[in-house]
Amino acid sequence: MIRLTNTQVLAAAAPDRLVNVISAPGSGKTTIAAERYGYLRYQTSDLRGTLGLTFNRAAAVELRRRIDFRWGANCIKPPHRVITFDHLHVEFLTHLLNGGKITWPNGVTTLDVRDDYRGVKGFRFLQAGNYVRVAGLDNRRVVVSQSRKVTKPESGIGKVDHHRAVLNVGTVSHEDIRSILCAAMQVDELQQVAADWLSANYRAAIIDEVYDADDLDLRVAYLAAEAGLSVTLIGDPRQALYKWRGAKPEIVERLLEGTSDQFVAYEQPESFRFVGEQMPDLATNLRAGVGATLPRTDSSEVDVALARNWRQLWSVGDNILPLAFKTVDNTTDAAMNLLLDVVTRARLGTSSHGREGAIMKLRLDREQFQATQDEFFAPLIVKLCAGEDESQVLGDLRETIKSLGGHKPIRLPDKEATFRQQLSQLAARLNQTAVIPGLTVFQAKGREWQRVGVVLSEDQLAALESGLEVIEEEHCITYVAITRAKRFCGLLSTTPSSATAQLQLDM
Repeated sequence: MIRLTNTQVLAAAAPDRLVNVISAPGSGKTTIAAERYGYLRYQTSDLRGTLGLTFNRAAAVELRRRIDFRWGANCIKPPHRVITFDHLHVEFLTHLLNGGKITWPNGVTTLDVRDDYRGVKGFRFLQAGNYVRVAGLDNRRVVVSQSRKVTKPESGIGKVDHHRAVLNVGTVSHEDIRSILCAAMQVDELQQVAADWLSANYRAAIIDEVYDADDLDLRVAYLAAEAGLSVTLIGDPRQALYKWRGAKPEIVERLLEGTSDQFVAYEQPESFRFVGEQMPDLATNLRAGVGATLPRTDSSEVDVALARNWRQLWSVGDNILPLAFKTVDNTTDAAMNLLLDVVTRARLGTSSHGREGAIMKLRLDREQFQATQDEFFAPLIVKLCAGEDESQVLGDLRETIKSLGGHKPIRLPDKEATFRQQLSQLAARLNQTAVIPGLTVFQAKGREWQRVGVVLSEDQLAALESGLEVIEEEHCITYVAITRAKRFCGLLSTTPSSATAQLQLDM
């Protein structure tokens, strides 16, 4: 039996058409989303669907599971659905193509949609000042390849011929789909098509973690609200993490104030997460913007280590096993990730972060690789455990990738020392009797542990001591990291080289 607080009941069964649920950490956000979904699903005899929207697949799976458990499998049978925004964008783009509202090169209407272009010819790391290719629309509403100047280092396709070749066969990344639809939403006629499409198919939408939304997602929410759908927004402005990938938490306020009918706010201040002597008061103070400090702790005293980026996690305790070394930018990065994957699956029961992208980067046959990965990589693990020279293991790793049918990673003279250090750090973990996971805050959002160790930069520590502010990106990262702890949160000490004032974002 599900037991709800009075504030949860009021939010889940709100009679208002437009609802804004503001959820503190541990306040039962997903519970409210599932309750609200079922309430709206069974509220009328209207045959249109109830739509649940999330920003990642894992969140969609979890919300479906909660709805199924609470309301039964019939609650989310078509036309009622729980999907990601990316999924919705693909469906709407397909609707535009099939309706002849926009045109794809070569008349393509069935798209091969990918998370990104890793493994595609021309996909590479691009420094600031380079140009990256993005999909857009010309004045005839034909999908074309356009250029955008890179302001921060990123990965993408840099040459127009490579990008056109991909688009011409109907292959497209989710990011390019968003770019195309952003261009489409600049056309009044296509905005109306979107509103009509939403209204024809759905009577209600529940949007989870709305502060992770970007311009396009918020445009969808606005059009749904103006088209007469019941729209429920659920989120917390203090947990807005994704400005780096285009999220616009500050624009949520414009959405809340810009619709013809007003959104009605339902605060959820009560948390069921925090227990013990430290966390209840600490969480309350953080939310109130009161300055705080964290006690120092050792990695042996916590259940998980959290940091802004992967690199920090390798320098705060040899019993911490991060799920990645860094972003996969080259073929040796990819090989290192797959070697780490063998260890994380064996010791933590979870794959390395970036595993699928690494497989694509090396152009490995996925099924064949999965069947033989452990067998081929086991000798390398044995050599690391035995203390064999890292240079030799690195060379053997490259040969192993070649023997598996992939592209042999090339030597990168300016990065070889870094790769050897990574192997040394991995070897130190192999000889630990027990390890705990190391995650970035982005991977930890939505999860909780009894005892959490966090790695904070000097700037983050200063902000924490002076009081965290709403929507400020770095403050949100610190807030989310600390509030993953149920009972205790402590500060992990870094080596001098890691304790920088400002940290690069390394996803």
